[in-house]
Formats: sequence, structure tokens, C-alpha cells
Amino acid sequence: MRRLCLLALLVVIACSKAQDEVTDTRDPIATQYVSGGEMAVHARPDDKAPVVTKYQHGESVPVMSHKGDWTEVQTAMGTGWVHQSELGGAEEAQTKDNPNPKFEHPPAPITAPGTHGTIYIEADVNTDGDVTSTTIIENTTGSQTLADQNAFALKRSKFYPITIRGERKPFKYYYRVDY
Repeated sequence: MRRLCLLALLVVIACSKAQDEVTDTRDPIATQYVSGGEMAVHARPDDKAPVVTKYQHGESVPVMSHKGDWTEVQTAMGTGWVHQSELGGAEEAQTKDNPNPKFEHPPAPITAPGTHGTIYIEADVNTDGDVTSTTIIENTTGSQTLADQNAFALKRSKFYPITIRGERKPFKYYYRVDY
């Protein structure tokens, strides 16, 4: 009986042994750089595949292989897939500036039926694209509450970082809302 239990235990141990993880030992075939604002890395070469990580403008990306319009790139957790059009060469990354602010997440619209006028807001944006402060420059709507709501919506928005000569820069953004 003991032998049978010992044999059963050995079978259970042998069957439960985890398979060795396969480690990708390939060397990258090239290094490219993110040429857009933010680049999503997908689990498979499919826009509907889960996003496993993201790279920011100008970051270097080890390229593992190509498959049609897709490029396999190395990540901290293995590999993933990006559109080839989102990558560029070193010269482009060093010289390409994106000095024009673009919203990653625009401010939520504030509705005010029957209101007429314009609100101008100055925003300070840090190197990560976060709005750190706002100042209402002009408000011709006659509603301080409406101006404050727009300033709050702008504070909750997010910009793509501004990059000049490969370095992220803080900037001021002037936001205009017409009613």
C-alpha cells in the first residue's frame, strides 16, 4: 500500500511539474524610434488585439521582425506588434519636433444653451502633457461659473508631450470656447 501511495505521489509530482517557459533569445534586427505621439503595442498584429504596453514619441524600440504592415518589437515583458508607419529612423527622431500641441484627451464640452460670448483660458502644461494650472484671460459670457467649469474641464484634459530636439518641453496653451 505504501508503495502504491509513493508511486501515486511520484506520478502527481511528475505531472504537476510546470513546463519550462520559452525565452525569446533572438537579437533585434534594427532599432527604430516612435515617430508619433504615443504608440500602442498590441499582443498580436491586429488592431483589436489587447494593448500590452505603450511607447512615447522619440523612444527607441528594438525591432524583432516584420509581417506586412506590422512590426514585431521587443518589450519589457516579451514582444508585441505595432504599425510600421508609427516608427521612424534615428535621424527623424532627433530632428523631428512636434511643437504643435495636440490633445490626447480633450476637455469635456460644457454646454450652456442660450449663453453667448467667448471664454479664453491660458493653461500651463508640463513635460508629461498634464495641465498644471489655468488662468481665465477673458470671459464675455457673463457667467463666472461657466468659465470655471471650462477651466476645470481643461485641467482634466491631457496633451501629447511637446518634443523639441528630442527633449520634452513644458508649454502654454491658449484655449478658446465660443458660445
